[in-house]
Amino acid sequence: MYLEYFGLDKLPFTISPDPDFLYPSPGHQEALAHLSYALTDQGGLICLTGEVGTGKTTLCRALMESVPEGDHVAYIFNPQLSPIELMQSICDDLGVEYQRDATLKEVYAAINQALVEFYGKHQRVICVIDEAQSMPAALLEQVRLLTNLETHREKLLTLVLVGQPELRELLKRHDLRQLNQRITARYHLNFLNQSETAEYIEHRLMCAGGELMLFDPSAVATIWRASEGTPRLINSICDRALLGAYATGKRAVDQTIARQAIIEVLGSDADHQAAAQVEDDKTKPTRVLRSLLMLTVLALVALVGWFGYPLLSGFPSVGLDRADPVAVINAQTQEGEARVSCQAVDVRCVTVDWGLQELVRVQQPVALKVVGGDWYSLDEYQSGYTGQAMIFWTPPTGYSSAVKPGESAPVIRWIRTQLDANWNQDWTSIGPSGVQVTMDPEFYDPLLERAVAEFQIEVGLKADRIIGPKTIMYLQARD
Repeated sequence: MYLEYFGLDKLPFTISPDPDFLYPSPGHQEALAHLSYALTDQGGLICLTGEVGTGKTTLCRALMESVPEGDHVAYIFNPQLSPIELMQSICDDLGVEYQRDATLKEVYAAINQALVEFYGKHQRVICVIDEAQSMPAALLEQVRLLTNLETHREKLLTLVLVGQPELRELLKRHDLRQLNQRITARYHLNFLNQSETAEYIEHRLMCAGGELMLFDPSAVATIWRASEGTPRLINSICDRALLGAYATGKRAVDQTIARQAIIEVLGSDADHQAAAQVEDDKTKPTRVLRSLLMLTVLALVALVGWFGYPLLSGFPSVGLDRADPVAVINAQTQEGEARVSCQAVDVRCVTVDWGLQELVRVQQPVALKVVGGDWYSLDEYQSGYTGQAMIFWTPPTGYSSAVKPGESAPVIRWIRTQLDANWNQDWTSIGPSGVQVTMDPEFYDPLLERAVAEFQIEVGLKADRIIGPKTIMYLQARD
């Protein structure tokens, strides 16, 4: 209806999983890289998870479109099947013949024979199972058996499990540990942030033949807040907003049109929440300045306390009691400004903006700042958390700063132990010149990098492979 009006060739915001519109955000690129592992000769089992509407199916379609000619793909979009129905569906997609009254064993044998023939022709076979979080344990066990189809060198079939976050929890079940251990690559797809949302909207407009960004910044911000960065909801809201702009004769979507589109798609409650957030943003600069001033004072005093030097004369020094971190803050106040001194040499005061669940998970002494400026421990906290907290953290021996792949640091020894990623003593390491070398246990090598990324994915962190405070705290909490 509005295509000609805005100079578009096709609808830019449909909710169908069209790979031509795939937005290459950093998260989507990394997810697609994990899925592309299926196109290697390694085979195995790959797991992709993400919330509803984050683009998992679109990524799967993009993967299937990139499969070279001659290779084979089976796509199971309804996993509510019995084990024999699953096997029959795979046969149907791959063109494998079987008797309609064949037993599960006979269908399994037919698939195995077909895979061997495909392998002999150097043809890969990929099976994508969508909505895998709905699969019962018995069906997932059948998936595990499919991973047994292999030669003495390679897997004959690559399986891709795609599902909502519940799939990650399902795979952690004790009775599915064998299946979980066979996953060779896994990735969790997160929501888009505000800047990515703006780029996403512009990307889809360009893919639809547009030459202009048809949404002003305030409209984008409102849509992002209401959708929480969910691509599917962004599509629905943007489509409705373009229709609204067309109906009112405007050449671009402003905040008023965006809010009306949100009401029509998500209901009035969503618009009220977005409007409240907009109003909150108007007062944020003043609050941010106050918070920055406060944090500067806290950071300076904490830094001074770290080196044990009383910079602020006239303020009594209070020793750090890890059992009662709130007392450390509240015991040093003058004119409403908390002054913190971390005197224990093995403790760091780390200011964070984490959510409550993350603060509970790290199992460290925490002080929470609430509306009004007061600080409470997790046990005392009831409501009004401002998003600012201070963790009294004891890092492991050898940690001084974040470590990136390729760097060396004493803390790497501790990381290796925690992730059971020590070098096998029987291995011989050969350097680029062909000469035997001794591996430095403090070097952050590619094998350890993979172990760190897998751990970060397992606990729901961004798999950036950087060993920083949050990753280390999660490792400490696992002990």
